[in-house]
Amino acid sequence: MIYKLVVTERAEELLDNLLLYLAVNLKNKSAAAHLLDGIESIYLRLQENPLQFPFSQDPVLLSKGYHVAIVPEMSYIVIFSISEDIVNVVGFFHSLEDYGNKI
Repeated sequence: MIYKLVVTERAEELLDNLLLYLAVNLKNKSAAAHLLDGIESIYLRLQENPLQFPFSQDPVLLSKGYHVAIVPEMSYIVIFSISEDIVNVVGFFHSLEDYGNKI
């Protein structure tokens, strides 16, 4: 089964901010490109089988049924929920952020 991927406007803003921070503030365009490639890979996996990713360990997010996907070789995560055949991406965060209170 193929799942429909929905990325919220807020999640798109968060991703844009992360990419801008990496490329401009840190002057590391290769890290920004690597992050984007990793997220695109996660998107493909989410469409194929979102249940391969675990539930969040954060108590607040877990209570809301959110899952977490870790971007390969990076300390960034994708937060999403699953509703029937729809995957809702709600955020992108560095793993050290207090992302449970930002969703």
